[in-house]
Amino acid sequence: MKMKIKGLNRALIATSLLGILVSTYALYVEMAAEMEPGYKALCDISEHASCTRVLTSKYSKALGLVTQDSPLKVPNCVYGIFFYSAIIFLTTFDFKSVVMVQMVLSLGSLAVCIYLAYLLMFVLRDFCVVCVSTYFVNIMVAYLLTKKHNYLTAKNK
Repeated sequence: MKMKIKGLNRALIATSLLGILVSTYALYVEMAAEMEPGYKALCDISEHASCTRVLTSKYSKALGLVTQDSPLKVPNCVYGIFFYSAIIFLTTFDFKSVVMVQMVLSLGSLAVCIYLAYLLMFVLRDFCVVCVSTYFVNIMVAYLLTKKHNYLTAKNK
């Protein structure tokens, strides 16, 4: 039984580390584009598949929801790095209540993904490999947390 939890924890940590890597690359692209006009990232595939264009849009900081002078106006990927770090930290605790906290955080991240995917498709009309990668990472985190929650629930019966 402990092997099952250890495997799920390892998968959650690995998936969250991937999320941190993708988010860190997004932050790099944002910073490079701000410092060097005309910067072209590796993920800029075509005119309508440009992560640089998406990651420098007004929606790339605080989801485009806060005022210019707000202290919360930081790149979305910074929020992602904090989210994935929190998931990793909380994964070290194998309690149902802690997994519930993780699941609430994960549901929040999925809601943000839906909002950002909507903006990506219908407002920006672009495709961002980095953005879509984070959506898949968040879906995987939610899936693994659901499996861990189900396992802990079955174990306590």
